[in-house]
Amino acid sequence: MPTGVYVRTEEHKKIGRDAQFRRVLEGRHNWYFQDRSLLKKRHQRNDSAYYDWRKQVWLRDDFKCKIANSDCTGKIEVHHILSWRDYQELRYSVNNGITLCHAHHPKGGVEEKRLIPTFQEFVSVSKV
Repeated sequence: MPTGVYVRTEEHKKIGRDAQFRRVLEGRHNWYFQDRSLLKKRHQRNDSAYYDWRKQVWLRDDFKCKIANSDCTGKIEVHHILSWRDYQELRYSVNNGITLCHAHHPKGGVEEKRLIPTFQEFVSVSKV
């Protein structure tokens, strides 16, 4: 047997499985979300109003990235122009959404804020 290789016996494997099972039963299996109520926010994007909003934005934009250039790659996504978190009253407003491909979807908060005027211009042009 090579040196430095750790081989677990069946007994050690069983101890590990039992410990994992106990953590699941006690609700400690996910160290990041010990308070499972924090996940409630995600369910708001799984309701029918969100799916309807997304479909309406896609239909308005003809299922195409609004930037539409040679860099377009990946699946299309609907992006909230003004953030979901900060503008709750605009969450389901079709004019607050824009269809972008994966390559053009902003990757961070700074980039999103910088692109807000550009996205709003794209949306206002498409209404005409």
